[in-house]
Amino acid sequence: MRELKILLAGGLAPAKFIKLSKELEGLLAKEDVKASVTTVNTFEVKDMSSFESSHDVVLFAGTGKIESNLPVVNGMGLVYAWMDRNTMIKELVAIGS
Repeated sequence: MRELKILLAGGLAPAKFIKLSKELEGLLAKEDVKASVTTVNTFEVKDMSSFESSHDVVLFAGTGKIESNLPVVNGMGLVYAWMDRNTMIKELVAIGS
């Protein structure tokens, strides 16, 4: 099983972050990817650079734009399943390969 270190960023409540992290781990486990998820509230933290060395990808669950040297994947499909969740999973799996 491959491992992928994901920085889940967005302006979400702590309980929502926990729920989405567990859901993401389950979705990726079905794709043979072990997800290690760290959450960051973008209303509290603006500079993501301190997280870049220990993560593989940023999954941005918000509107607007986020700056990072890591690949940034649109994570709105995690928040709203009808927003092309399959593409989001495919992008994450490709990065984890």
